Amino acid sequence: MFVSAVAVLLASSLSAGAFVIDPAASVVKFHLHHKMHEVYGRSTQIEGKAVLGDDGKVMTMIRIPAASFDTGDANRDSHMRETLDASRFPFVVFKGVTSLTVPVAHGKAIDTKLEGELEFHGVKQPLSVPAQVVLGDDGSAVVKAKFPVSLDAHKIERPSLLFLKTDENVLMDVELKLRMGK
Repeated sequence: MFVSAVAVLLASSLSAGAFVIDPAASVVKFHLHHKMHEVYGRSTQIEGKAVLGDDGKVMTMIRIPAASFDTGDANRDSHMRETLDASRFPFVVFKGVTSLTVPVAHGKAIDTKLEGELEFHGVKQPLSVPAQVVLGDDGSAVVKAKFPVSLDAHKIERPSLLFLKTDENVLMDVELKLRMGK
């Protein structure tokens, strides 16, 4: 999903190798809408890796502990972990594959898309995510992406308040920093 930045970063390097997400400089946020209430949350416990082959093919994987999402309300977070069955499905995982076209300009925003699969609450669903990537002169990249994730498609019971359920989609807002890794 947010990994398409890895693809662009790798393309700019012009050589095969591995790249990782810098969790200290990355965040995944979410927004859940209810007619009477808004819920915002975030996680910075993001792990990810992408590998570029000599043929330009990029294989990526990103995972976030389901229990790491924080809304700032301990009671709500506890209920969220229970609803997500975080002990049984401990990670939200994205895997994707893409191919690259080189070269890539540094400092200019690049629009791209990654096709992949999101595993959330033990259910795998295809996911196509548009993203914007900016390459740094230091070999890093920053990727930003906003996209919906369906709770119903992942068989997650939507929370309700006063007998009204939340919207089906959780809106994700992702900002990741990538660097060369091992």
